[in-house]
Amino acid sequence: MIKAEATVKSGKSIKTKLFHSFLFIVRLGIGCMFIWSSLPKISQPYDFLSSVYSYELVGPRPGMFVAMTLPWLELLVGICLIGGIFIGGALLVSIGMAAMFTFVLGSALHHGLEITCGCFGASATEIIGYSTLIRAGLILLASVAAYTSIFILQSRAGGQTGG
Repeated sequence: MIKAEATVKSGKSIKTKLFHSFLFIVRLGIGCMFIWSSLPKISQPYDFLSSVYSYELVGPRPGMFVAMTLPWLELLVGICLIGGIFIGGALLVSIGMAAMFTFVLGSALHHGLEITCGCFGASATEIIGYSTLIRAGLILLASVAAYTSIFILQSRAGGQTGG
């Protein structure tokens, strides 16, 4: 009876409100992180290019492409997530970037590279380790969970939730 009353008064169930809150918090957190990490890379592109090369996975041309596009993509995704614009697409790109970065970190750790992350520009001096890999994995997990929650919200609303 209480559940029905809560649903009638607000028009939404408590579970739906929790999903909305979860999605908002994750969007805000990941969006801020992407914007925060993009700005030093945009302002110091050659330092970021050096970070890209330090992972020893790409040659000069692909490395240049990554260094020129990734920071702007991070900024765009961050703005979309915070602004609530194209949320589904932004979360898909977030999943792709987080999955790729998790793979890249795993490769660097597997090969014993002692390099800085390059995540937040050249001023960040943290050497990659398992904590960096776990952090990337958590970002990936949060992005997947947020993306999944969109479909849960859509099914509860009969397809009314945009994304």
